[in-house]
Amino acid sequence: MIILTSFYTFHLHNGSCCYLFHILQQTIWLFFRDMIKGMLIAIVIGPPIVAAVIVMMQKGSPYLAIYLWGFILVLSLVMMTIYPVLIAPLFNKFTPLPEGTLREKIEKLAASLKFPLKKLFVVDGSTRSTHSNAYMYGFFKNKRIVLYDTLIQQYKNDDEVVAVIAHELGHWKLNHTLYGFVLFQVLTLLQFGGYTLVRNSSDLFRSFGFDTQPVLIGLIIFQYTVIPIQHLVSFGLNLVSRSFEFQADAFAKKLGYAAELRAALVKLQEENLSAMNTDPWYSAYHYSHPPLVERLAAIDKSDKKEK
Repeated sequence: MIILTSFYTFHLHNGSCCYLFHILQQTIWLFFRDMIKGMLIAIVIGPPIVAAVIVMMQKGSPYLAIYLWGFILVLSLVMMTIYPVLIAPLFNKFTPLPEGTLREKIEKLAASLKFPLKKLFVVDGSTRSTHSNAYMYGFFKNKRIVLYDTLIQQYKNDDEVVAVIAHELGHWKLNHTLYGFVLFQVLTLLQFGGYTLVRNSSDLFRSFGFDTQPVLIGLIIFQYTVIPIQHLVSFGLNLVSRSFEFQADAFAKKLGYAAELRAALVKLQEENLSAMNTDPWYSAYHYSHPPLVERLAAIDKSDKKEK
C-alpha cells in the first residue's frame, strides 16, 4: 500500500543518521548473493501475507478495515522482532563492540540516561558501501545499539561517535519511535477505511476497464487513486521526521556534545556525499532529514540563545 510504504520510509529513517547518497563498494558476488537472499525471503514471507489480506477482503465483513488494521499491527510487531534477529544477520555480520574506551563511553552514556542497553554490536557495513550509520532496536528492557564499522573507521575521535549515539538516544528518550509507530497505525487504519468505502464501486472498476471486481485489482486501483493524498502524507511525514531530528540534535547538545555533534554531522555529510545546502522548500518535501546547514544553524542558534 502506498501510504504504508511512505510510513516505512519515515519509520526506518527516523532515529538514525541515515543519508541517501553513499559510495557502493560491494563485490558482484555479494550483490547477487544479497539479491537471491532477498528474493527467497520475499517468496517465503510475501505470499502468506498477501493471501491473508485477500481472504479477509473476500469475506467482506463490515469491520474489514479494523480486521486489516489489526493484521498489519500484529505483522509490524512480529517483523520488528524477527528482522534484526533472524533476517538482518543473513545479510550482515554483527559482532560485539570490543572492550575499550569507546565501549565504556557508550555504556556510561546509556546508563546515565537509564537506557536498558543489553548488547552493543558492530555491523560490517563497509562490505557494501561507505555509508555511516548507527541505530538501536529492541523492546522494553532488551535494547541493543548497532554501530556501522564505517562510523568507527571514519571517526578517529571516540567522542564524535558517542555524540552520534547521544543523538540516537535522544530519539528514544523523547519517544520519537513510539510516536512514529502510533502515527503509522493511524495512517494504516485511515487507508483501510478509505479502501472499504470504494471497494464495491463498480464504476471505479469500469473506469479502469474491468468488468469484474477482483479483490487484488481493486486494491491496486485504490493505490493509484490515492496518489495525490500520498504526496501530502509524505510531505507531512517528512515534516515530522525533520522536527524529530532537530529535537534529537538539541538533546545531544544538552548532554554536552555540541562541538562533537557538529564535527560528526560534517563528517557524515562528507563521507556519505549528501547535499549540504539545498533549497528549503525542496528539502522540506523530499528529505526526511534536514540538510547539514540547517542542522548546524539550529545548534548555533541554541548556543546564541544560551549566551
